[in-house]
Amino acid sequence: MKSAFNLYHRLFALLFLFTLVSCAQNRTSSLTYKFYSGKTLPDSEVATLTFGERVDEFLVDGIKVKRTDFGSITLKPGVHEIEWKYRFAVSVLVNSTGWDEMEATTSIPLEAGHVYSINADRTTGRGYRMFLWISDETTGKRVFAKEI
Repeated sequence: MKSAFNLYHRLFALLFLFTLVSCAQNRTSSLTYKFYSGKTLPDSEVATLTFGERVDEFLVDGIKVKRTDFGSITLKPGVHEIEWKYRFAVSVLVNSTGWDEMEATTSIPLEAGHVYSINADRTTGRGYRMFLWISDETTGKRVFAKEI
């Protein structure tokens, strides 16, 4: 009886630890990365990039930003190169690796006082399509879009 009791405690502890690790990996940080030097500027003088629902990391001017490290970044207005990819599971009948991905790189002008979200999505089923886009959340318009 004592060994069964210890086994249940060990299984519970292992399950609890697995749950904590899983939650920690899927979190979005609330921190904002200041992507410029000098004093912190007000929101009206910087552009802000945020993560869309299915984007976990992107590169801005060659520097990687991860959702688990920062929830958003602020940068000086102007043209910036943004690169990101979207990877997802598919049937092995579609791709023998069981994965497919799409990536995009664009140089776009970012305006002061605007918030931009970097997004990815796909359709499902036969002939599925993939989409990557950047939305200006301030104006509600897409400023970049790519579809495959």
